[in-house]
Amino acid sequence: MQSNRLEQAGQYAEKLPGLMIEAERVASTFMKGLHGRRRSGSGDAFWQFRPYDSGDTPRDIDWKQSARQDGDVLVRQREWEAAQTVWLYRDSSGSMNYHSRKGIPKKQDYADVLLLATGLVLLNGGEQISLLGTDLAPQPHEAAIHRILEFLPHQTHLQETARPVQSHAKAIIISDFYFPLSDISNIIENFSRRNISGALVQVFDPAERDFPFDGYIRFHDTELPDNDGIVAP
Repeated sequence: MQSNRLEQAGQYAEKLPGLMIEAERVASTFMKGLHGRRRSGSGDAFWQFRPYDSGDTPRDIDWKQSARQDGDVLVRQREWEAAQTVWLYRDSSGSMNYHSRKGIPKKQDYADVLLLATGLVLLNGGEQISLLGTDLAPQPHEAAIHRILEFLPHQTHLQETARPVQSHAKAIIISDFYFPLSDISNIIENFSRRNISGALVQVFDPAERDFPFDGYIRFHDTELPDNDGIVAP
């Protein structure tokens, strides 16, 4: 089962060559452990010229390029080059085990494959990844996807445990979000205070999208199996 999921993740990664955490990152300008980003920084690679402003120092000015302009003073900007740490989470609660009919994967399977595929793309792009809520150190190499898979069963709750997420990192949370709003709002507010940004990815079953039910239906909360359910016309 694990090898099948890794194979699926690889196939998904090939279909998503442009998947990046931020739009300005350029997949073609990376090497292992070093990834060019289309933003100003301390790297060596040239990015662009821009007009001089009051916050720049004279040493930032490109005098040769400025001399070619009609009175404009230009500053040479370099790309910022550093590995970004991305923390991944996929929900493993009871509602993720749902699938509406035989022959289609459970939401849990979709979430696992999506997390692994995302991890493969990020590692291939020179980023570091780890699993939110585990004590796994950020992994910087492409072969680390096997460590991610190994630690995936230990990821059971949407919270920071063992290893906190560093400021200015990224986080991707994959879930059906069938839990109290406070559970997700609390961690997002916590992240926001530390300048941690990222994305929420919702996974749902086709029946949850199309709602193909008719007549009186009794719905049960799969995470609270002892309740009597809710009857809806």
